[in-house]
Amino acid sequence: MNIFTLKAMCVCYMLKKMDNNAPVLLAIPSGDGQTIFPKMLGRAKYFYVYNIENGMHYHFLEKRNNPYAITNQHLKTLDVFNVISDCKIIVSAFIGKKGIQRLRVKGVMLIFKQGSISNALASLINEQEKIYQINRE
Repeated sequence: MNIFTLKAMCVCYMLKKMDNNAPVLLAIPSGDGQTIFPKMLGRAKYFYVYNIENGMHYHFLEKRNNPYAITNQHLKTLDVFNVISDCKIIVSAFIGKKGIQRLRVKGVMLIFKQGSISNALASLINEQEKIYQINRE
């Protein structure tokens, strides 16, 4: 089993597990709503929040301001987390080592993608479909 398969299985399992509960929210840092912010998570101007339905459909919900985009404070990740604390998943290009640890302790699933938001969401759906297909065989 390669790392891609293992990662995709984890994503699929988490989304499937969340399906039975309230809607799952996913946050993506971006400056323009089209591309994933390429630098540190906390430096993005906005977070685009999507609702995940049935683990296979993503619907844009809202754009949230990041008031910490230009600040440099101790434990910044936790301040940024407060803006998106209702999101169970964060798709980001880059998060610092300590930030990763802090977010995982909070129970957030972290997925690392670069490029366009639409391609990242399509890729997540594709990964889930592959795992569902494997599980059916």
